[in-house]
Amino acid sequence: MNDENLVYDYRFNVVDEPSEWAFNWDYGECGTSRPTPREHHASMWMTMNVDDPIRATTSLFQQHGMRFGIELHVQNPTEDTDGNYILKVTSKRTRRVLMKGEMQEPDEGGPLNDPNVGHFCYFTCHTEAGFEMMKCIAENTSHGFCALVPHQEVEMMNDGGYRIVAVTGEGPDDHDNHNENNGDNENSNDSDDGCGERGDIATRFTLFDGEEEVARCHMTYRDGSYDPSMGPTIEMIAVKQSRRGEGLAKVLWYHVLRFIETHFALECLNNDAPIGTIMVKAAQITLPEVEMRMRKRDKSLVPLGYKHLLYDYFGFSVREQKGVGAYMFASRRPKDEEAVLYIPLLSKEQLAKKRLTDKRNAPKPGDPFLRSKMGKRSCMYCSKVGMDLMRCAGCEVAVYCNSRCQKLDWKHRHKKWCNKTREELKELMIKEGAMMKLPDGTCSLNMSFGM
Repeated sequence: MNDENLVYDYRFNVVDEPSEWAFNWDYGECGTSRPTPREHHASMWMTMNVDDPIRATTSLFQQHGMRFGIELHVQNPTEDTDGNYILKVTSKRTRRVLMKGEMQEPDEGGPLNDPNVGHFCYFTCHTEAGFEMMKCIAENTSHGFCALVPHQEVEMMNDGGYRIVAVTGEGPDDHDNHNENNGDNENSNDSDDGCGERGDIATRFTLFDGEEEVARCHMTYRDGSYDPSMGPTIEMIAVKQSRRGEGLAKVLWYHVLRFIETHFALECLNNDAPIGTIMVKAAQITLPEVEMRMRKRDKSLVPLGYKHLLYDYFGFSVREQKGVGAYMFASRRPKDEEAVLYIPLLSKEQLAKKRLTDKRNAPKPGDPFLRSKMGKRSCMYCSKVGMDLMRCAGCEVAVYCNSRCQKLDWKHRHKKWCNKTREELKELMIKEGAMMKLPDGTCSLNMSFGM
């Protein structure tokens, strides 16, 4: 341990100063712009976790082709396609392109391959004919092997003046070159087929109290990490600063999970995934204040950072990298910067029964108490990952394998920031040279401190 760890802890472990929304929601830190719903637009994922995923995909579409009159065309990977297979589904009768898709090229045994990443193909459609075909394929594919997400706006909850709206779509600028007639003209050629290019699809969840936005969650369907894997990714979730401490984060999260269970019923077939589960990820996890919780011992409200909300109360576990992420960032990348949560893959019958009990079981606004639900965490001192780690009683943030790790970490660094606010820690860091005060009154980290 050296003095550089004070800078490291300030960046990754100390809860940030509160701000109204904690994140830049117009253009998120994940690089995904605001989702825009469009009629007849949809995205579809299909798991192909077999030795020869392209052969399996071709075989599947041959079966669908006989029933629905469609044909799959496969273009081999090139440098221009970033090593992905390019897929097109056309109508045998009109030759129109109904769906476009892609699949990553297997890198079995390669130095950057993650053995925990399964194969999947991804399709988009931007026409009425393509959308109807997607629905037919999804309805006739075994449950858990296909997920269809329409690009639309839906109201998920409306109770006691509170309502939740989910908006799914690609960004407003993803289709500047999109065909104006949506490709419904049967004479559309292959380069102007209404399918467009793949954009960044996302779902934005907003909790309203009347007309006021009081909580938000942004979820994408591609992984911002270097080890992509199948499952939606929570990029950010936060409660409006003036409404923190009312239990709104857990209200919103309950319905986000319900959306995933219903619309992304795709079984994760990765090696480390439990059988019969859906993978939910969180990437680029930082520590802005996103909620306040009631402390049980004295009933006081204390700030809750994004990282601790996910790990301590939503049940996420540290997602250990095994491929290119581990290869490139083995030195200083924090292990708990990426997280994973496995939720049960419910049958259609189970989902129907669960919807009937939503009104009774869903958390209600006004209760600031959060029930602890910890997954696997990494020790603050030795970085080992495990369950049921010890928690520092002072800050309730740092976690450790055992008392030895806790004592060593306290001696070398934790006592400098335990139970301190970010402002109090700034003063210490300026005094020790880890931070510099600039002429305009702002502060900047000294990244060479301790080196």
